[in-house]
Amino acid sequence: MTSNDSSPLTSGQNSKGNHNKSDNFHSSLDNEQITFINYTHSYCVCIIDIVNSTENTSQIMGSEQIRKYYSIFLNTMASIIKNYNGKVIKNAGDCLIYYFPKTVNSTNVLSFQDVLDCGLAMIEANHILNSNLDKNSLPPINYRISGNYGKVELAISTNSNNVDLFGPTVNICSKINHLASSNEMVIHKDLYDVIKKTSYYNDYGFTEISHGNDKYCVYPGLIYSVQKIYNIDEQAEIDEKRRLIHEEIQQNKNNKSNSSFNILLIDDDEDILFTFVTIIESAGYHVTSFSDPYQALSHFSQMDPYHYDLVIMDIRMPGLNGIQLYSKFKVMNPDLKVFILSALDAIDELLSIFPEIKGSDILRKPIEPHDLLAKVKIVSRL
Repeated sequence: MTSNDSSPLTSGQNSKGNHNKSDNFHSSLDNEQITFINYTHSYCVCIIDIVNSTENTSQIMGSEQIRKYYSIFLNTMASIIKNYNGKVIKNAGDCLIYYFPKTVNSTNVLSFQDVLDCGLAMIEANHILNSNLDKNSLPPINYRISGNYGKVELAISTNSNNVDLFGPTVNICSKINHLASSNEMVIHKDLYDVIKKTSYYNDYGFTEISHGNDKYCVYPGLIYSVQKIYNIDEQAEIDEKRRLIHEEIQQNKNNKSNSSFNILLIDDDEDILFTFVTIIESAGYHVTSFSDPYQALSHFSQMDPYHYDLVIMDIRMPGLNGIQLYSKFKVMNPDLKVFILSALDAIDELLSIFPEIKGSDILRKPIEPHDLLAKVKIVSRL
């Protein structure tokens, strides 16, 4: 099942320039359906599932205890995934599907290291997880993890923020999962080939798995088991190497000039659009603007989703309103910073419907030029 997120806003609309911006935003919603957003990129996708979960749950008495059993497992793993910049796509009882958005940039070597470290951290957490289960009189859990890298098609449901991934990358990840032993992580060759080119490749152990005549693995040498290096001195060296890389990335970010800070600005009122572009560009920031939300979405979906550092957009626009765009942008880049411009009086109600939007990210119209620039400057220095 997918996570229970809030439904996006749908706005009343007529022809361009004649839509009613004061329409109540409790408009009728479309039926729930999956919609592809014409967005295909390469990502690392992983699956973790419980080994012999049916046998385990048969030992548990009562539905409340069964719910607790799954809850402890899923919440423990979801917390680890979040710590390593991963994003859970869905859970199906004894299984979690998750991906790493920052792996969309194949040169972002730390994001691929996150994939390995996340899986290995899950394995290390096994004894803690089982200790927690034992305290609740529940049977121990063993699990297996699989990872793959390649092109996926992203989709969202029509009236929610639920995201899903489709394509052979996900399918292969699912099919190789059973090749892992209990408390083991395996990766497909497509992911292995990326990691093999990194400076930290030798910091991990990779063992080719023999899978015989498995129908899902026709070619030999496609699957690798991942092991952690346990030598204390070597691990300290690995941790220091990673710390230095993080430090270099942060230093580069601090030295980033305004002209290299990319802003996407969207507003169907071309006069306001011109004014905001002029104000922001006067401070040296690089601005790309659109008055048509569909064109903005098409443009964004063809770019590296991490190209833009900030999106500023109106909430009421014809065809696609700001909330619908927000949902789609967040599918492509969950880390994207977004400011929403609004003249609506019902901002508190809006925030209650969409708790993921912070009050500080809503800029009430009309906004003074120096206030707008102050907000941009704060984000650009984060």
